[in-house]
Amino acid sequence: MRKAANEVFSKGSVKGFHEKQMTEAVLLAYDCLARPAQWGRHYRRAAASMLLSVVYGYPPIMSEEDHTIKVVNDFGNHLVRAAHPGTYLVEIFPWMRHIPSRWVLSTSHD
Repeated sequence: MRKAANEVFSKGSVKGFHEKQMTEAVLLAYDCLARPAQWGRHYRRAAASMLLSVVYGYPPIMSEEDHTIKVVNDFGNHLVRAAHPGTYLVEIFPWMRHIPSRWVLSTSHD
């Protein structure tokens, strides 16, 4: 993963992102001027759209309501919650690492 990321985000290759960044910047500025009270949604759309554009070659996504934007932002929220210290009991009780996985109940964290 690190090698692939270094190739995609090397100094030479990021120069190719300029047009995509400008497009997203213009869309973001327009959205913020048109609906300033929803600036948080505009930034989340722009960040997810830019990520998808650079990594997967998606065209700019225009709406915060786009399903793809929701999926990317939900994934990001799950990552943030999972990385928060104390999310898992094993962090508090290290001895739980030794419990066989067949004894652990599977739970869903929404």
